[in-house]
Formats: sequence, C-alpha cells, structure tokens
Amino acid sequence: MATASPFDAALGSVLERLRAATDELARHGHLPQLGERAIDLALALTGSAQAALALGSESAGYDSVFFHSLERAESLPDEAAALLLRAAGVGGSAAATREPKGTYPPEATIGADLRVGSHVVGAIAVARQADYTDADRQAFAIFAAQVAQAVGREEERRRQSVERLRTAERVERAHQLAVEVMLAVSSHAAKGDSLADFYRRLAGTLAELVDAKKVLFWRVGEDQMLVPAGGFGLSREFLASLTPVHIDPEGDDLASRVVHKDVLFRASNQSEEFKDVLERLGVSSAISAPWRAGDKRFGLVAAYDSTRAGGFTREDTWVLHKAGLAAGLVTELWHVQEELRKSVDRLTTVDSARQLLLKNMTTAIEKERRRFISDLHDDTLQKLTAVELYLARISPGDKVEVETLEKLSSLLDETESSLRRLLFDVRPPALEGPDGLAQSIRDRVAMLKGSGIQPQLDLDLPLDMSVEVKALLFRQVAEAVGNAERHSQATELKLVLRAEGGGVRGVVEDNGRGFSVVERSNLPGHLGLLALRERALMAGGWYRIDSQPGSGTHVEFWIPLNQ
Repeated sequence: MATASPFDAALGSVLERLRAATDELARHGHLPQLGERAIDLALALTGSAQAALALGSESAGYDSVFFHSLERAESLPDEAAALLLRAAGVGGSAAATREPKGTYPPEATIGADLRVGSHVVGAIAVARQADYTDADRQAFAIFAAQVAQAVGREEERRRQSVERLRTAERVERAHQLAVEVMLAVSSHAAKGDSLADFYRRLAGTLAELVDAKKVLFWRVGEDQMLVPAGGFGLSREFLASLTPVHIDPEGDDLASRVVHKDVLFRASNQSEEFKDVLERLGVSSAISAPWRAGDKRFGLVAAYDSTRAGGFTREDTWVLHKAGLAAGLVTELWHVQEELRKSVDRLTTVDSARQLLLKNMTTAIEKERRRFISDLHDDTLQKLTAVELYLARISPGDKVEVETLEKLSSLLDETESSLRRLLFDVRPPALEGPDGLAQSIRDRVAMLKGSGIQPQLDLDLPLDMSVEVKALLFRQVAEAVGNAERHSQATELKLVLRAEGGGVRGVVEDNGRGFSVVERSNLPGHLGLLALRERALMAGGWYRIDSQPGSGTHVEFWIPLNQ
C-alpha cells in the first residue's frame, strides 16, 4: 500500500486550508466584516503571527485598515498595519519607512496587492518568525486573489447601491421639478391675459428651474416655418439673430426631429457634434423638447446658456419635456375656449337673427295677404263691378248693343286673366309634376309678353326635388320676376336656375332703371325684397341683391335641396 510523501501531505494540508478559507470568505459580504475575517483567515492559512489588510490606496489614504496580532495587542494598529505592509513591499512602497524595533514586525513576511483587473483596490500581508515555504506563498497568493475578488464584488455592489441611490435621488428631484412645472403652468394659465403672456410667465419659471439665462417657445406656423412665439431673457439682438427654420414631419434635421419625433436635445460647447448649432444660435449650451398636445404639434420649447459649470442635465431636459406637454394642453384649451366663445357669439347672433326673421316673416305673410286682397280688390273686383254696372243698365227685353257686349266680354277676359295670375302666383297647377318647376317658371315668364320685357331662360334643375323645395324656388323666381315686371321698366330679363353645391342657385338680372338698395331696404312697404331675403334665410340658404340707379338689378339666391 502506497503512502503519501511529506511534501504531498503538506501540500494537501495547505490546499485544504485554502479551500476552507475561500469558502469562509465567500460567506461575508460587507467590507468591515470581510476585512476582519480575511486577516483571521490569512493567519490560519499561513500559520502567521500577524496580518494586515488595507483597502484603497496609500497615496490617497487608505479607506479601511485592519490588523491582527497573535503575540500582543498594538496600541496603534493602523501604524502597525502600515509597517507590516511596507515590510512586505506592498501597498505602494517597496520598503518600510523606518526599521522595525526588536522583533516587530517578525523577519519573515508575505505580501500581495489586491488587484481587480488592472486596478489595485488594497493590499494584504502576513508575518511570522519562521520562513514561509513555497506552498505557503502560493496558497497566500491564491488567497489574496480571492480576497481581491471579494473586495471587488463588494465595491461593485456598493458602487451600484450608490448609483441606484443617486438615480433615485435624481428621479425624485425630477418628479419634484415636474410637480413645480405643473403648478407653474396651472398658475400662469389662470393669470395670463393672453397666450403670449402665458408663454412669457412660464418661460421665466422654467429659467429658474433649469438655471437657464434664456427660455424660448418656438411655434410652427401654417407655412411650416418654426418661428419664436415668446419667452424669457430674450434681448432684441438675440431675437434678431434667430432665423426661422422650415420643418417637415418626415425631415431628419434636428428641429423636425424634436417637433415631430419627440427627440429630446441637449448639447454644450464641449460637444463637437452640435457645435455648429450652438454657434448658429450664439449660445454656450442648449436643451429642447417638443411642445405638443397629443398628436397636435405646436413646436418646441428650448432653454439656452446654462448658469451651471457642467451645463444642462438630463433632469433639466425632463423638466422641459413636461413643460412642453403641459403648455401644449393649455394652448389647445385656450384655442378651444376661443372657438367656444366665437361659437356662442355666432349662436347668439343667429338666434337674434332667427327671432328677427320670425317676426319679419310674420309681418311678411300678413303683408302678402294684404297685397293679395289689394290686387283682388283693385283689379279683379273693380272689373267685376264694372261688368255689374253694365249689366244693371240693361233691362229685360232691351236690345244689347254689340259694343256693349264686346266691352263686357273684354272685362270678363281681363277678370279671368287677373284671377288666373293670382292663382298662378299662389300655386302653379303644374308644379307637382316631374318637370313642374321648369314648366311653371316658363309659364310665369310667358306672362311678361305684354310688359315689353324680352326674357332669356337658362334652366338646369334636378328632377328629384321635393314639392316644398319646388314651391320655395318658384316663389323666389316669381317674386324677383314680379318686381322687375312692376318696377324696373326693363326691356331684357335673364333668369338662370342651376343645381350647385347641394342646392339650387338662382339669378334674375334685368337692364332696368335700378335703384339704391340701401334706401329701398329702409323704406316701408317694399315687401318683395323682404320676402326674397327672408325666404332664403329661413330655408338655410342665402340671398344677395346688387343694384344702382340706371344700372339695372342683379338678384341672386341659393336654396339647399335638403329641407
């Protein structure tokens, strides 16, 4: 049976102690505990009397120093640790600065710098009276590497914890600033007399929050040019140096990307990439964020010339971004309120107009009744009275002269014509047929034959009009033609009626004597003009009349087909 050599037995013992020490080291995380346990394990692993561990660097002053001696307690452990490290030639010095007194530190030492990658994070050393074997030194070197890795892991965890803490602080600060932005936006929106005043007030607050000398709102105009809309700290010279910028939703230039692609821009004069942008603006640093409300893009908000040595931060960009979104909502709300105010004004005006139209329409109906009665009385009834008088002179059995019969026949014919015209103006008999409107208009224009007016017709009408629309259009045409017949002394009349824009547009134009529209509209008794206007407006259409004395008259109206 083979037996182990003394060397193998010694090596096995060292490796076993190394494994145990490494396992024990892995159970300790925090640096103070790790340092204390590491020097105890170093003593046990190498059979040493003293051990020292320093974390950090000697040149910058060690962050932590640990020392343990089995022989005696040291009143100045930091000094003893430094002497031991220097005696071992680690920690930044190849030799001790002063010779040890007596047997301190012992003659035999082992030392190693603790390295994580290319960085030295500390040093460790042990000492005893007896010399160290090669196995001891190799085991110590491996153990020192394990200590370095453990320290490195702990340093990385601590660095990550500090970074997380700083990140949390930055996020908390950013949220604080965002709340301040929201409060400022709310306050300025309530106090601002106009949007320009709101932008000026908000820009002043943003300048304080991000420590900027200038804050400017850039607005996109209808021509897609980005122009200044108001801000804070803006001198005339600075504004004069700014050039409007054309932006495009698909553009790849900086302004287009900020406005349409939500890019958050930040640059300082140390940045070569955006040096030309800063030089063009004449500033040392700049940040910008989109100014929008949902998908509606108003432009961008920018801050220039940070008063801090390090320039603007990511938190400043965050603040500006939140301000741009809030300002966009206020801008949109302001526009909606303005449109609402205009709509209320329009509705109030329309309601007043409808009230007036209702009143005038009632008056117009009453006047039209009077005119119908007047025409019936002054024309038809007068003729019937004349016929009655002629008949009263004739006694039963008298011989009636031919002249009298002709006179009676003429009066009856005129009476019939007057009655037919009155009935035709009220409701043409052919109106309800498929081509009833066009036929009724032709019949009405044919009645101009005895007035000396030469008519010209241009009709292009849809066939699917309701009876109500036909009646309304006929009344408009009959009124305009009747006015020309009675008052214009014209020799020519042009009538156009065509489908257009979801309705029917009519034009009645004559070459008569004309009149002053303003004066005629203000004179009482001119029912025709009133009826033309109010009939069109009540139907949801429009009406226009142009005339000058001696220049004829042009009447134009439009009536929607959907009544």
